[in-house]
Amino acid sequence: MAFRIKRRTIVRAAAVVPFAFLSARHSIKRALAQDDVTPADITQLTILAAGLDSREPDQPENADVFIIARVDVPKATVRAVSVPRDLYVNIPGFGYDKITRTYDFGSKANNSEFKYGAQTMIETVAENFGITADAVVATTFTGFEAMIEAVGGIEVENPYDLYDAEFPTPDYGIKEIFFPAGTIHLDGFDALDYVRTRHQDSDDGRVMRQRLVLLSMLQKVTSDEYRDLLPGLVEEHRKTIRNNLGQSRRLALALAAPSFKAESISFADLNDFVWGDTTSAGMWIYSGDWSQIPSYVQGFLDGTI
Repeated sequence: MAFRIKRRTIVRAAAVVPFAFLSARHSIKRALAQDDVTPADITQLTILAAGLDSREPDQPENADVFIIARVDVPKATVRAVSVPRDLYVNIPGFGYDKITRTYDFGSKANNSEFKYGAQTMIETVAENFGITADAVVATTFTGFEAMIEAVGGIEVENPYDLYDAEFPTPDYGIKEIFFPAGTIHLDGFDALDYVRTRHQDSDDGRVMRQRLVLLSMLQKVTSDEYRDLLPGLVEEHRKTIRNNLGQSRRLALALAAPSFKAESISFADLNDFVWGDTTSAGMWIYSGDWSQIPSYVQGFLDGTI
């Protein structure tokens, strides 16, 4: 039986800046030293941000986090829409499957190269949402942990007790995890568990936790204590942050980064437009109301919703 998620949440959050701006800033000094590199003239940039499960080379590299974001440089704002990983979409060249599979399909079909996985993500968003993305920024589980560890961990306000008796481990086993309600400190390892678990409250709860963690991380890395350390921190971990922005756009974002604050980030989800379902083959998915999803996402990114 299908069920519809009734609740829609539009909150202030920071899901994209840690990926896009931190990956940009590591090259700012190097780029400024090159006479032939100038910042791109950017007003708006549409970016797909992904958190990739990259544990083993022979295993699927699925996108546990999939975000469509619009960066407005002159206004120093970001508007981002979180897409459920299990949303059933048409993946050009590969057929219908969960959107989490897009990067892996494109990458694995082309010697596991990032640019092909990124291109498949861009083509999938264009096909299903009618939105043309300019670039993809992705981090791995290792990269996520490293960024949290680099700033000494973070604090989040956990809204309720969270327990998972069968949380999947990196070696494909299971373990128990528990996070009490209230203010909790998370190191990189715990933060990854916190944003990945979904057995207690489904993908809706996981998306909420991703926002809490990423907002806390953004607030910390843009604080006076860490702002000047950012280029060095990202340089140290840059191999775990992949993107196809290009040097001139990375430089433009790096120069603009200090103007972006946590309160200038708006976040939305698709909960009003998706529901749990199964395919004819018995695979659990989110089906979507495609008569409304594209216009809603475009309207939110444009700032008209």
